[in-house]
Amino acid sequence: MQRVHVNGKWLAQALTGTQRYATEMMRAIVSVGCFDLVIHVPADAEIPDWAEGRRVEIRRAPVKGVIFEQVYLPFATAGKLLLNFAGPAPLLKHRQLVVMHDAATFRYPQTYSRRFVAFYFVMYWVLGRTASQLVTVSQFSANELASVLRISARRFIVAGCAADSLLQTQPVRPALDLSGEQYLVVGTQARHKNLTAPVIALAESKREVVVVGVADKQVFSATSSLQQYALTPGRLTDSELAWLYRNSRALIFPSKYEGFGLPPLEAQALGCPVVCSTAGSLPEVLGDGALYFDPDDPRTLVAHLDRLEADPDLAGELRRRGFANSERFSWNASAQKVIDWARLTQQSTGRWAGRRESLGESPGVVGFQG
Repeated sequence: MQRVHVNGKWLAQALTGTQRYATEMMRAIVSVGCFDLVIHVPADAEIPDWAEGRRVEIRRAPVKGVIFEQVYLPFATAGKLLLNFAGPAPLLKHRQLVVMHDAATFRYPQTYSRRFVAFYFVMYWVLGRTASQLVTVSQFSANELASVLRISARRFIVAGCAADSLLQTQPVRPALDLSGEQYLVVGTQARHKNLTAPVIALAESKREVVVVGVADKQVFSATSSLQQYALTPGRLTDSELAWLYRNSRALIFPSKYEGFGLPPLEAQALGCPVVCSTAGSLPEVLGDGALYFDPDDPRTLVAHLDRLEADPDLAGELRRRGFANSERFSWNASAQKVIDWARLTQQSTGRWAGRRESLGESPGVVGFQG
């Protein structure tokens, strides 16, 4: 059984899209049981149920944060294969797989603090050239990251997100005053999420709007209040979000930039009609299972909702197409791409070590092979 090491820094972080990706990918890899996994976690990490047993070893470091990732990990995994599924990865490590979700930080730098942008640019520039393998979530993101970092898009394995795990969640109605006619919006107040103008347009058209999601003030340089135009409960549980997907008239997703677009895919999987922008990866991910509008043209958005309300058959057709489209994606299929690469890498390394040993050379590490 091959041994593979994993950067578990995300287990000490709040759950956002990046951490969800890491969790679902690892859950799928663990379920396959093809590796002896060693998950290195910082001192303040919480260990999830899926990481207990089943050929998974947890190694808790005495440090956390940047020191854990940039100092502890390279030495703890020297000469070993390391998988990084969430955010930063150790710069002094070469034999590793690194997930880069999108180029939003570079395409919309005004959304983030200058320090955040500078850190990510340096990190991605180095890792784009030194990591054994890069992964991203869509072909759009592969092309965008390749353009920004000036590397080949062929450096990336495309292993997208999926919504199948949410299908197993028992819906729970959130404690909100809802009429049953609400439209759902999911996203933060980051500028490229483009919530303000579309939500105002919906409110002015006399429609009920629920906006789920909050901004991280430590990352985003500016936010604006939507409370006077919509119900804004902030973050909800997966069960509460699943209920809203199943019981809202449609999901509105007006983003100006997306590397993947998980909320509208989740909506499709749970039978919620999707009306979304034409930006970024959204047409690639959602296919013909959505109504599209220019993110700078809220009038087209409102017109689409007028059509949906006037034509029940259109809503039914969107549900049918959306569900069929969501079945193109699964966490197991995405995880399998990483598994296949890791197996091939480990086998190649084993063959090379065996060849060196047959030539009378030591199979141990020569120089720095992190």
